[in-house]
Amino acid sequence: MAKTLNMRFTLTNGKTTSLGIANPKDDLAREDVEPVMQSIVDKSALLVKEATPAAIKAAVVREVNETKLI
Repeated sequence: MAKTLNMRFTLTNGKTTSLGIANPKDDLAREDVEPVMQSIVDKSALLVKEATPAAIKAAVVREVNETKLI
């Protein structure tokens, strides 16, 4: 099963962007993720078409179960 931490930010232009991290640790909690995301916002650490993160929108761990057929 593949896991991805998906961090979503609202940008200064009102749009949304996502940052995905593959294989996050199993016991990841809000207390682990929120400070990192806030630091990305505070430092304008992302640039997407001349817009920077303005706020945290969401963070989710997505699990995908794949079944190989061939």
